[in-house]
Amino acid sequence: MVQDFFFDYGGYVAIVLLFVLMLLSVPVFVAMGVSAFAATLLLEDPVHALRTFIQISWQGASIFELVALPLFILTGTIMQRTDAGRDLFDVTKAWVGAVPNSLGVATITACGIFAAISGSSVATAATVGLVAIPLLLKEGYGESRAGGFVAGGGTLGIIIPPSIPLILYGVITETSIGQLFIAGVVPGILMMGLFVTYVLLSRPRVRIEYRPTVAERMSTTRGSIGVVLLPVVIIVAIYTGVFTPTEVGALSVLYVTALGLLQGRLSVEKLRDAAIVATATTSMLYMLIVFGQYFAHFLTFEQVPQSIAAAIIERADGIWAVTLMILAYVVLGMFLESAAMLLISIPIFFPVAEQLGMDPIVFGIFAVIAMEIAQISPPIGVNLFTIHGISRIALWKLARGALPFLLIQIAMLYLVYLLPELVLWLPHSMK
Repeated sequence: MVQDFFFDYGGYVAIVLLFVLMLLSVPVFVAMGVSAFAATLLLEDPVHALRTFIQISWQGASIFELVALPLFILTGTIMQRTDAGRDLFDVTKAWVGAVPNSLGVATITACGIFAAISGSSVATAATVGLVAIPLLLKEGYGESRAGGFVAGGGTLGIIIPPSIPLILYGVITETSIGQLFIAGVVPGILMMGLFVTYVLLSRPRVRIEYRPTVAERMSTTRGSIGVVLLPVVIIVAIYTGVFTPTEVGALSVLYVTALGLLQGRLSVEKLRDAAIVATATTSMLYMLIVFGQYFAHFLTFEQVPQSIAAAIIERADGIWAVTLMILAYVVLGMFLESAAMLLISIPIFFPVAEQLGMDPIVFGIFAVIAMEIAQISPPIGVNLFTIHGISRIALWKLARGALPFLLIQIAMLYLVYLLPELVLWLPHSMK
């Protein structure tokens, strides 16, 4: 009888054990591996369980598309050490200086541009925040708004291509990473536009204006043109099919390295430091991927995703099923780091999306926007902790300042579901 129980509910036992281990502060990748392996031992003999574990782990670590991951991470870490955030902030401030709340608008715009280079939300928030927050505070924006602008704008780092989470999603679901990158362009620009609109309309308005001459604007732009052009080069290269995402990652590393050396901002020591940080970050993500693949394999074998999908569709359909998924993502975002949330949730919710008729590319963008919510959801929101670390602004103030951006992202989730053409138009037009 006990054996029958575990055979029927082994997948749910693994999920419960996973969350128990995480509550005990066990690293997420360890919790995923241990919970799935322990549940497997309840169903199979140890030798067969160990053989399956080794086989699935090896398959997860040897996926070619993952080569792009360390390349884009290294691009971002090099850009952090060449003061690219200041360049982007200066050029955006020069062009939007005459509008109300111009410094806030410049912050969001700089985050959007840097997002299209680094592929990382944390790197975007940290790099732009180091420059923007002291200036925002100096001009009277207040700690909550200053920190909220950077935390919210930083989330653009995982929707505007290149995007590290989109690489993970593409690997998990075997969806074209190139098409996912291009699919993120329109929603990313639209979301940045909504963020800018909120900043423009937010109260109180800070009316300090910058009115540089045309010559000053052109001079500032020329000084930053190498950084500003890189996102355009990346998107055009992928869209035209001239390069694969992995090749674009390699070219990005060469580009930012050459740019840093030509500007005299990149030394051997800085390059070595960037490589060490990128290696550590990549190692952490690879461990999550390997054990996440194993955990997902076990859940699929136990047909847990299919059961959950059937239960959701049976009780709710269409917009109500989407609402249930959004609520689940908001709750998960309160307790899980975004990459871990993606690896745990995709095997469960991908079948739900298929039942709802969502295109895999559309659901990829949907899931990544949901991850953006996790980046600024207290108490675990990693962007909030990042901004707190560089500014010492209280976490509750940061959460309050980021709340409007979180609500905009929830609205975007509904928009992506109701208007999938926003996502599919550009990738379907690729050559």
